[in-house]
Amino acid sequence: QDPLVHRHPLAGLPPLPSPPLLPEPQPPAPYAEHRIPSKRFPPVFSPSAYRKGEGEPLALSQALEAETLPEYPRALGTLVHYALARNLDPGDEGAMRALLLQEVAFPLSEEEQKRLLAEVRLLLWNHRRMLGEVLPALENREEDHAELPLVLPLAGTVWYGVLDRLYRVGDRWYLEDYKTDQRIAPEHYRLQLALYWEAVRRAWGVEAEARLVYLRHERVHVFSPEELQEALRELEKAPGIFSQGLEPDPL
Repeated sequence: QDPLVHRHPLAGLPPLPSPPLLPEPQPPAPYAEHRIPSKRFPPVFSPSAYRKGEGEPLALSQALEAETLPEYPRALGTLVHYALARNLDPGDEGAMRALLLQEVAFPLSEEEQKRLLAEVRLLLWNHRRMLGEVLPALENREEDHAELPLVLPLAGTVWYGVLDRLYRVGDRWYLEDYKTDQRIAPEHYRLQLALYWEAVRRAWGVEAEARLVYLRHERVHVFSPEELQEALRELEKAPGIFSQGLEPDPL
């Protein structure tokens, strides 16, 4: 009895149209049976996921930033980098508590979240102490870019990643990668910084000073241009890497 419902008798409805004829199947392309040989790297790869010392690249599904880290270290690195990129004040209680609203902190217990926040705060205070000493002060930076994405075609793959910090003081450029590691081992990150350095050199035409900032130890390790160039040469000369000596521009 709903006035908005209209009933129509089935009688008199036109028959359904015949289904359309299926098109003739097309012959397979002449290259359909070809197989692309596997290469040392997947088509897209992350500098931070490349474990050169082990000689085996990670699978593409594991090549994302921090994907293979356990929950607590992954949450620590994510929150520290997030806070540093936004220059958050470790003394700001509201800003610090808001860090725990990020998804990486959800799987942790309440006790682990308290420990996580205390450790994040400690590393941020360490960074504050380094500013104006071993790191240029924020107010002295004439250009300052945080979390700058990069894409670099090189050595048979496309390297993608995120630069933690790239900034300029006067005529001098600095490229920094923040580390929360317990142990100082710069040799593990030489290729990663070399790829970042090369991407900046090609895209912006500047040769930045590439360095690791060990927040836990309040130390900075600087890589020389020669070290970075040698790392890139070793990468391109390694067996199994497709290279024609071309240098396409980074995207």
